[in-house]
This record gives sequence, structure tokens and C-alpha cells, in this order.
Amino acid sequence: MSTFLLVPGAWLGGWCWRHVASDLRADGHSVIPATLTGLGERAHLLSPYIDLDTHISDIVALFEYRDLHDVILVGHSYGGTVITAVAERVADRIRRLVYLDASVPRDGESNDDVIGPTMAAQLRASAMTEGDGWKVPPAPYVLQRLSEHPLREWVAASLKPHPLRAFAQPVRLNSPQAAALPRGFIQTTRSDLYRGLMARAREAGWRCREIGGGHYAMITEPKAVAAALNELSE
Repeated sequence: MSTFLLVPGAWLGGWCWRHVASDLRADGHSVIPATLTGLGERAHLLSPYIDLDTHISDIVALFEYRDLHDVILVGHSYGGTVITAVAERVADRIRRLVYLDASVPRDGESNDDVIGPTMAAQLRASAMTEGDGWKVPPAPYVLQRLSEHPLREWVAASLKPHPLRAFAQPVRLNSPQAAALPRGFIQTTRSDLYRGLMARAREAGWRCREIGGGHYAMITEPKAVAAALNELSE
């Protein structure tokens, strides 16, 4: 059986993996849904000083203090930027990186670079007008993509602002051990946000899967996500 460490995307917390985690545990796996500083149940820690390094340290600390090894490290959306950088620090403790419709930055790129200037500008503008210049309110499209879903109200109550600095800080990739880690990419059929990265992943020889659902498939299609993670863990 495998150990999964699940890293959420922007505005989310470990809560978003609830049903994926229960399915994986039913199959005998160990599952740790992480919550990054300033989000979810750690929203009381939100501050203008949180950046990507803060979130990298969150996950590295889980590896160290829980003595985790041979981990399948999964990132959704912005979480892909986090796990890419985490691998630089603890590559020897990771079995595989898996990106669920997620950002895959190259050396020197930030999450903003991966999503592109138009969306990055929208996030910055939102922070300036509604987030005191440093926090990004949950984007309207999150709930729009869940408009007909029965968990919409639960999600709406759980979303939290995201620290702006975390989107803009670039990653630095120089570890040969991290570069050699096996990787997988899960693309959802109704999301175009990271579709170009799926093609890049295939070219690089990653194990790739396509599943039904939109960008928030861990909420809307948890069984499909769990099944894909199960398959990629083998």
C-alpha cells in the first residue's frame, strides 16, 4: 500500500480532499490531506508575508515530523507549483509526483508564469481592489464551476483568500535527484487551464491519465480521482 500526501490548490484546504481520501483509505492506503498556511483551518495565520517558501516549508515539515518516506506527492492547481519545489528539498523521500490538473513550473517560473499574464493580472487586480493589496479573494469561477453541485454551499463556506506573494515567487530547480523522479499528470476533460501541460508531460514520458470532470475534480469526481491515483501508484 502507498502513502499519499495531497496538496490543495489556491483558496482550498485539506478539506477539499475529503472524499478522495476516504476512497484511498478504503483501498488500504495512508493519506495525508495537507492544508497550507493561511488557508482552510489555518486561515487565522494568513498574513502579507506568506509566500511560496512558506508553503514549501509546510510540506517539507510534514515529511520531516511525520517521518514520511516513499510518498506519492500529489498537487492540484497551484499545489503543483508547491510539490515541484518541495521535491527539490526531499527528493529522497518521494516515490512519485502526481499533478492533478496542476501547474508544472520550469526553473525560474512562478505560478503566475504558468497560468499566463491575463489570469495573473486578474488575480493581482482582485487583490488590489478586494484584498487590501496582498490577498486574493476566491475567484468567482470556483463556484461557477460548481453551480449545480450538491456540495457547492460547503465549498463556498470553506474557501479562503490566498496570499498574493505565493503566486508570484519563482521556483528554483537544480536537483538532479528531483529531476529524475517519476511523474504523472491527471487531466480533467472539462478544464482547459493546464491542458498544454498534459502534452508536455506526455512528451517527457510521464504517466498520464484523463478523467471526467472539471478543474475541481477532487470535489466533483472523487472516485475517478482516487482511481487514477491508485493506478498511478503502481
